Amino acid sequence: MSIFMRLVVYICVAAFVAGTASVAAAVDAPDSGRGVFKSQAITLEIRSAIAFKGKSSLGSDDALIIAVTNATVHGAALADYYDRRRAVEKRVRDGDTGVVYFEFRPDGTYRGLSYYFVPGNGCGFCTSEVSSTVRLTAGKLAGTLKGTEQGRPFEVALNVPVMSDDHGTALPAGGGAPGAAYLAYHAALVKRDRAALKPLLSLDRQQTWADAEKKGQVEKFVEYLADEHPDKSVRVVQGFVKGNTAVLLVTGDSVAGKLAGEVLLMKEKDAWHIDDELMDLAVR
Repeated sequence: MSIFMRLVVYICVAAFVAGTASVAAAVDAPDSGRGVFKSQAITLEIRSAIAFKGKSSLGSDDALIIAVTNATVHGAALADYYDRRRAVEKRVRDGDTGVVYFEFRPDGTYRGLSYYFVPGNGCGFCTSEVSSTVRLTAGKLAGTLKGTEQGRPFEVALNVPVMSDDHGTALPAGGGAPGAAYLAYHAALVKRDRAALKPLLSLDRQQTWADAEKKGQVEKFVEYLADEHPDKSVRVVQGFVKGNTAVLLVTGDSVAGKLAGEVLLMKEKDAWHIDDELMDLAVR
């Protein structure tokens, strides 16, 4: 199963709840994360959590980040992505799926939180009024967080391993064979050359193509692929390979400006195929 399809399979969503659900009633023995996070009229019933290393929302300091959500998401579904927070933002959070990020210092002590639900209901970074029993032990963050701030009460039980940052062996300049596959994908996608494009996709993505074809929606699927892709030029900055999976860090130019992101590839039938692409406007 490809990385993208594994993520789709692992995500099962319970929609946001607007109301006054009891915070105390939600804390059961967790799998990875359980509890309730309430902000104004929105209540997030937490079903799972993932933990990864990243940068603090306050700047460039190293941090441990736990993302809790009302979806059931397994860490393995996101482990192959290089920037896990970007993957959560683009492949997990949406109008039905809320995410709250709890930030910890590298030693496991609590630092703050951030989230965005709807306009006027979010926080770029809040220390809030929080008591924490969470500790970092043997690569796992476990314990409870309880927030008592008016308008933002929550109680969350956590038991979540921190994802490894080992993405495998570094690829040569240009990304080697995975990089060549990505450049061929770029050329075919920019030209909307369907005959050249389809075989460059992972087998699961080719199945999505076939399903779209039956519905007369191939053009829509191709435009979906193009929406995440620089339409002028691309450059492979760095890459890693682990078994049959590769990740490329890339930059590119588009009509929207400079883009930066990552590409995931699967080695199938002795060739590299594009499985997913995540791009953002580059930070200058």
